[in-house]
Amino acid sequence: MDTTMTPPKSLWPRLHLFELLDQEWYPAALRDHCTNYLAAISQRMGIFDAAAPLLLRGLEAGGTDTVLDLGSGGGGPLPRLGGILAQEHGRRVRVVQTDLFPNERARERALAAGAEYLQEPVDATRVPPEQRGMRTLFNALHHFKPEAARAVLADAQARGVPIGAFEVVERSPKGVIAALFIPLLVLLFTPTIRPLTLPRLLLTYGVPLFPLVIFWDGLVSALRAHSPDELRKLTDSLPRESYTWEVGQAQKPGKPAVTYVLGLPTPAK
Repeated sequence: MDTTMTPPKSLWPRLHLFELLDQEWYPAALRDHCTNYLAAISQRMGIFDAAAPLLLRGLEAGGTDTVLDLGSGGGGPLPRLGGILAQEHGRRVRVVQTDLFPNERARERALAAGAEYLQEPVDATRVPPEQRGMRTLFNALHHFKPEAARAVLADAQARGVPIGAFEVVERSPKGVIAALFIPLLVLLFTPTIRPLTLPRLLLTYGVPLFPLVIFWDGLVSALRAHSPDELRKLTDSLPRESYTWEVGQAQKPGKPAVTYVLGLPTPAK
């Protein structure tokens, strides 16, 4: 059962430090290994399970069965969430994954899971108009500065399509402390990731590049995270005609809290 909760207050200002996986110069092969790990953990641990009812609301408001995922990276939680929607709500969805840096291995995994993965880059602030459906971002909105995050939301509203942005990172002492455990988690979970290649093993246990990169980006993600109050200010600055905005947190027992922004088209009066 999902529960809503009162979000914690942020104790310090947002710091837009750099994440290594965002950098164009970061080697694509290394980026693919890291995003593969992040996608596998997200899928296996079900950290976004509380987003399923919110996805359903967006699909119903948009009159669509297509989910257009932005900033998909190595894949993300949508295959699992699609299963939850089918099993618990009788709603089958078409999943289309996109990224600014398309990932061939992620595309292969998406196809194997019954999803689609666009080969051309997609900018979340200017999505091609022919790409319709409910837009989603999972642990991706914090990559954008406030003005760019607003542009992501505004573009969906301008096209009259629903959007859901979901984050499990938070700018709080708990979020920073959680990031400190990331290297240990990478060491523990890497043997379960497929494909388990020799470069992945060497750069995890020989020269611990992957644990350090994922730790740094996880810590920066917590410091970059937009607070619920900041997200409300962004949505309050957008016009409300024929569209509604909702900001909150949802959680399932035993799972982390999911901070979300949900934008829904509404019939014109």
